[in-house]
Amino acid sequence: LYVNNLPRAISYPKNRILCLVIGDVAVESIALLKKDGFSIRHKTSFEEKYVADVGMLVLADGEKIEDQLLKRAVKLKTIGYLGSAKNKLSFQTCTDMGIVVFDDPKSNPRSASFISKRVIDFMNKGTTYMSSNFPNLQLPAIDKSHRLIHIHKNVPGIMAQINTIFAKHSINIVGQFLMTNATVGYAITDINAVYDKQLFKSLKKIDNTIKFRVLY
Repeated sequence: LYVNNLPRAISYPKNRILCLVIGDVAVESIALLKKDGFSIRHKTSFEEKYVADVGMLVLADGEKIEDQLLKRAVKLKTIGYLGSAKNKLSFQTCTDMGIVVFDDPKSNPRSASFISKRVIDFMNKGTTYMSSNFPNLQLPAIDKSHRLIHIHKNVPGIMAQINTIFAKHSINIVGQFLMTNATVGYAITDINAVYDKQLFKSLKKIDNTIKFRVLY
């Protein structure tokens, strides 16, 4: 399912994840994303035809994304911004939609590779370390397990519901992590690879769920 015989790090084929690069983004930044196997489109603007399918956005410094486009980008998981994203996009809208943003407010020259590496690490492992809008969580590599990522509104009782579902499905938990901010909760659970696929439906149905995905 992967091009270039890349290791299977996520459950959805990387070469089917649309990564839209907008503006004057450094060649080395794009090269890192290509090397990791994502389907790259390099454009001068966020074209309408890509809104519904884009999974990743990488933006050159100075580029703006309007709220009306963001709100329709339902498959978008992460944005990498090469510079400060303040006043260039809505952090609140991104957070509400479960979109993890990485930017570089100091516009450090290292950001060309730095931002791409952060975005790749998030897609491959779920790591949100140094995110601008999400709880910062640095995660270990996935080892012989499946990683379930549950993004939800930060309201009481969500983890209890998640773990009740795991118990009902007789899930063996290998590792579990939770971090929250004022708006969202970010729950990561590594489980054994043998389970009933109905598990996913149950987790997605939890009230206040924003996004759910699986990595392996």
